[in-house]
Amino acid sequence: MKNKKEVGKALGRIASGLFVVTAKCGDQEDAVLASWVNQCSFDPPAVSIVLATVRPARLLVEGSNAFIINVLGKDTNGLLKHFSKPPQDDMFKGIKTTRGTHGIRILSDAVSCLECEVVNSVFSGDHVLYIGEIVGGKVLKGGDPYIHTRTNGFNY
Repeated sequence: MKNKKEVGKALGRIASGLFVVTAKCGDQEDAVLASWVNQCSFDPPAVSIVLATVRPARLLVEGSNAFIINVLGKDTNGLLKHFSKPPQDDMFKGIKTTRGTHGIRILSDAVSCLECEVVNSVFSGDHVLYIGEIVGGKVLKGGDPYIHTRTNGFNY
């Protein structure tokens, strides 16, 4: 690749939201802070998420074929801080949640949530792209979503 430093700066300028993807399979559950989330279909309504291959949540998504996208708001700094460095003993300690489709947690203080069932996936380098058909969703706290860019598009 020519000009990797400049490409990294340009790639980092692609704006994205911030989300917490929650997953559950059996009695195991996890959550991961994610920014690569997009709508990818109107009919049926669907979204794409991308998770690093090293993320434990990825295995739960694959095991249950389901996940929930919790949209973080620009005023939900508590959720952002919590899921940036969650407690080791209990990922959801101190976070108000309810249960959605497949028993997966919904973050009550998120702007909104989308409940999804996996319809396709593809490996892409060090990440996996999942397509989820939306089977439910609602506005929770409401408000504007958190939007950010990165200084360098080659790392988080």
